[in-house]
Amino acid sequence: MSLVRFGVSMEEELVALLDELAQREQYANRSEALRSLVRARLAEDTDPEDERPVAGIVSLLYPYDRKLARAPIAPYPSLRISANLQLHLQESICLKVLVVQGKSSEVHRWAQPLVAQKGVVGNLSVVATEDLYTSLVSGG
Repeated sequence: MSLVRFGVSMEEELVALLDELAQREQYANRSEALRSLVRARLAEDTDPEDERPVAGIVSLLYPYDRKLARAPIAPYPSLRISANLQLHLQESICLKVLVVQGKSSEVHRWAQPLVAQKGVVGNLSVVATEDLYTSLVSGG
C-alpha cells in the first residue's frame, strides 16, 4: 500500500490539540495520529440496518436493586455473546458489560431495548470487524 500526501488545513488551536493528543498517546507524528483516528472512525461507522459482521460492547450502569429486562438471543441467529461481566462498583451501583458479535442489524436490534431501559445508563459501541481487520492488516 502506497502513501498519498495531501494538505489539510486546520485552525491553530485544533493543530495544537492534535499535537497534544499525538504526544499523550505516543504517536510518532501527526500523520500517524490522523491515520489512527481515521481508521477508528471508519471501523465505528456501522449502519444499524447493515448485514456486515460487527463486534460490540453493551455497557449498562444501573442500581443494584433494578431487575434488568431479559434479552433472549434466539430471535437473532447471528448474535453471539462472547463475554458477560457484572461488577458491583459501589454498594448500590452495578455495571454490566456484554461483548457481542453478529450482523450489525441484529446486534443493534437486540441491544437497543437493553440500553434504553428506564433507570439504566446504557451504551452500545460497535465496530465493523471486516473493516477493522482490513485497516489493521493494510497499515496497522
